Amino acid sequence: MKLLLLKKTINFLYHFFSFLFPTNKNKITLCTNRSDSLSGNLKNIYQVMQSDEELQIKIVCFNYHRSLRGKINYFWYSIISLFHLATSSVFIIDDYFFPIYCIHNKKKQNQIIQVWHAIGHLKKYGLSIKKNKESIINHHSNYDWVLANAESDRFALVDSFAISPDKVIITGAPRLDDLTKLGSPSISDTKIKLLYAPTYRTAKNDDPAYEYINNFLAEFSKQFTDESIKLYVSLHPYFKLDKIIEVNNSKIEIFQDTSRSSSLLSKVDCLITDYSSLLLDYSFFEKTIKIYAPDYEEYTNSVGFFVDYQEYLGLPIYKTATDLINRLFEFPIKEKECIQRLKQENFPFLDSKNSERAYLFVKKIMTEKSK
Repeated sequence: MKLLLLKKTINFLYHFFSFLFPTNKNKITLCTNRSDSLSGNLKNIYQVMQSDEELQIKIVCFNYHRSLRGKINYFWYSIISLFHLATSSVFIIDDYFFPIYCIHNKKKQNQIIQVWHAIGHLKKYGLSIKKNKESIINHHSNYDWVLANAESDRFALVDSFAISPDKVIITGAPRLDDLTKLGSPSISDTKIKLLYAPTYRTAKNDDPAYEYINNFLAEFSKQFTDESIKLYVSLHPYFKLDKIIEVNNSKIEIFQDTSRSSSLLSKVDCLITDYSSLLLDYSFFEKTIKIYAPDYEEYTNSVGFFVDYQEYLGLPIYKTATDLINRLFEFPIKEKECIQRLKQENFPFLDSKNSERAYLFVKKIMTEKSK
C-alpha cells in the first residue's frame, strides 16, 4: 500500500508540474542518483554540451543513502527531478531512477534518454531479472531512447529495459573517451598497484559478499608485508563499512567512490573483481584481470548472466582468497589474448568521439521535435 501510494503521489506531481509549467524546448536536464556530482557518461556529455549556447542545461545530482534521512532526501530530490522532467525537452539519466517508473502517460514533449553506467552484457539487470518484472513498479519504463556502447549490447538492453531495438542508439559509451584519449600510459612507479572492485549484491547484514571481501583483505594482509605493493578497494556506496574488517595497513586503501575507481584504471597493474563490468573498461589497457568469485554458482542461479560468464571471459575463476593470491602475478599468454578479445568487442570506437556522438543525437531529436 505504501509503495502504491508513493507511486500515485509521484505521478500526480509530474502531471501537476506539467499542467502549471510549459516544456522548454531548449532545456536539457542531466540527472543522477549515483553521486553528488556528475561523473562518467553524464559528465562527458555535459562537457561537450556546455559549449552549445542554445541549450539551457540543468544538473540534478544526489546520492541515495539507506537511512531515514536518506529516504527523505531522496523524496525531496525526486520532487525537484519531476519538475525538471516536466519542463525539459530532454531528460538524461545514467542509472535506475525510481520517480520515472511511477509516471503514467508521460508527455511526448519530455524525452527520456538512458545512458546506462555500465558497458557490455555480462550480469543481468533490470527487467532481465524475474523479480523486477513482477513488481507493481514498472521498472525501467518510460525511456524514449537508450544510448549504447556497442552493437553487441543491444540484445541485453532490450531484454533489461522496456524499449524496442530501434530505440537503442549505438554511440559508444561517452565515459570511455577518457580512456581512449589517455591511451596506454606507461607506469613509472615501481610500486605494484592493484584495484579490487567487488560487485554490489544486496548489502544486507547477511550479504555473503562481506565474507568474501574480508577473507581477501585478511589473506592479502597476511601474505604481503612490505611496502612495494598497494591495494585499492572500491566498495559500492551501499556497502556498510562497519561490516568490513579493520585493516590497519598502509598498503590497503578502502573507498566508496565509483568515479575514483574509474580514474584509477590507467594507474593500476591488475584489476580484481567478481562480476563488475569495470573489467571490460579495464580490458582497454590489456593488463591483468583476476576473477575472485567464491559464489559463482549461487550468483549464476540467483541473478544470472547474459552469456556463459566463464566461457565468455576465458579467464579462470578463483573460489578462495588463497588460490587467488597464489596466482595473483601470473599473466599467461592465453589470458592476455582473452583480454585483447574483450577490448576489441567492447571498444568499437577508438576515436574519442563517443560523447560528441551522444550530443549530436540529443540535438537531432530536439531539432526534430521542434519542427
